[in-house]
Amino acid sequence: MKSDRKILRAMLAIGLLACGLIAAAQAFAQGAKGRIFILVVCDGLRPDLVTQQNMPNLFAIGREGVRFDRHHSLYPTLTMVNAGGLSTGAQPGVDGVLGNTMYFKPVAGAKVSADLAKLIAKPVALESPKILGQLNAPGALAGHLLALDTAAQEAEREGGYIAILGKAGPAFIFDNRLTGLNDGRDLLDEPHKDFLFATDDLIAAPPGAKASADTIKPPASSATSTRDAFYTTVAIDKALPAAKAAAAGGRPAIIVLWLRDPDATQHRAGLGTVQGFQALSDTDANLVRIRNAIAASGIERRTDLMVVSDHGFATVRMKVDLAGLLVAAGLKKSVDSGEVRVVRNGGSDLIYLSPDEFKTADARRGVLQKIVNFAEAQEWSGPIFSRDPAPVAQGRHKVDYLGWIGGTFSEASVGIYNAARSPDLVISFREFPDMDNSSLTGPDKPAFAIDAQGQHAVPNQSSALVHPVKGVNYADGLGTGQGMHGAAGDRELHNFCAAIGPDFRRGYVDRSPTGNADVAPTMSRILGLEPNVGPGGLSATGRVMQEALSDGGGGPGLAHPLQMRTDLELQGVRVVTTLIATQLGRRLYLDDSRVERIPLGRSP
Repeated sequence: MKSDRKILRAMLAIGLLACGLIAAAQAFAQGAKGRIFILVVCDGLRPDLVTQQNMPNLFAIGREGVRFDRHHSLYPTLTMVNAGGLSTGAQPGVDGVLGNTMYFKPVAGAKVSADLAKLIAKPVALESPKILGQLNAPGALAGHLLALDTAAQEAEREGGYIAILGKAGPAFIFDNRLTGLNDGRDLLDEPHKDFLFATDDLIAAPPGAKASADTIKPPASSATSTRDAFYTTVAIDKALPAAKAAAAGGRPAIIVLWLRDPDATQHRAGLGTVQGFQALSDTDANLVRIRNAIAASGIERRTDLMVVSDHGFATVRMKVDLAGLLVAAGLKKSVDSGEVRVVRNGGSDLIYLSPDEFKTADARRGVLQKIVNFAEAQEWSGPIFSRDPAPVAQGRHKVDYLGWIGGTFSEASVGIYNAARSPDLVISFREFPDMDNSSLTGPDKPAFAIDAQGQHAVPNQSSALVHPVKGVNYADGLGTGQGMHGAAGDRELHNFCAAIGPDFRRGYVDRSPTGNADVAPTMSRILGLEPNVGPGGLSATGRVMQEALSDGGGGPGLAHPLQMRTDLELQGVRVVTTLIATQLGRRLYLDDSRVERIPLGRSP
């Protein structure tokens, strides 16, 4: 009898536990109905610059809600790459956005429409809704600019409200089938009902909507701070009331506000300048306006606010004209020639070979190895990635991250391999994370560029420095003392993220590795949206940041450090390049890269 009672109590306990778990799941599912998720992207915001002095309001969000202390940008650390990751939850190799500028022609295949062939004849700068719309139009990519739907598109499919505002190119990524026509349908002829889209280049809303294109006129001023303040006002006055109405009806709502600063100002003036600190302050003022509007609207209990940046930032040590250097080295016919196409992306350059000029694998390998040998012999070179992997070595020392060109990593090893769009090489310029810009930023500081004519002095276009900031890189864009990103360095790979709202824990510091690809799955989880699955079973590669959510759940598992290393012997020098990463389950977070040039005969 006693044993029977024990069994009965055990069964009752299991039943109660199961009921509790079911009730908790049901409560979360019900709570997800009528939720509002506001995602504010502060372009180029470094986490170490979010202080009580610089940005007190954002600092408070991280202190009162969740601060993600080990957040990561996707590599290449570029705006459009991370817009793809933030919107879909996928790595660049999955969603297909591999740079701010891409060259589609060598990888497009023979069967392309006349419209697409004309568009992709040269490298395409993607930070434009007009260009992106042309790429994604029927007869071109036909809605497959991204391989997956975005979280905003998922919310719209569930009958929700979406508002996408601010910086033109990355904003369009979130709603990339928008036509701009006031006909209530997208370019795939699907209904496009409850939405608002507003950037400098394109304004769209459904027919008859209160927030119509006629009522939203961007300011004539070209000042970045003015435009950021304007779109913050649009978010508050137009998007928030519509989101509140949707939520009141039990529908999900997403508002994405992509601010241009501090990125735009840091590019021009440089880090640690008066202008740079003012950009931080202006951005912070926009954030407090949004928090105040949430409170004034009475929707705090159903609104989550996440503030994230797309990438970090560093100071340019020297501008490097890679195309010109390859011409001078005899590896390219001319700067504009198409047999070896160098596509500038700031901290990383993409290199595409013409399939017409290099018809065999041996021919391609030969010229690519010469380019790698040349680059890795230079002070400015960081890690290099090649399109195809090396044959996997068998036995005890199996290595599966090397590229097929000596001295390179495979693009797949860092999530940037895409069979249809990957370049032949990605060259990351070198970053020095602990060097500061005290000798670089300021119009009185010496500035240099290196190109086909060698290294020479150039005017310094940066502003006066008021406080040194660590992190220096080489880049194929802007100049000494100004700001740049795109490389695989610590200061560019680590970006800011914090969140506050009913679905996030309070006063919590998340020390597990997180990244931009984890944002969309977390947003979808909170809103109760279906998992993001694309054609052929493609799915988001990011994870739900469960440990940061208020509905419970333990840590994401044990994270462990990982290093990948390549060796390349050149004339008298051994080049050792190391990628430093963190592994969490199947998710890899890239942390930093290091390059050592060691005289032959000496151990590293």
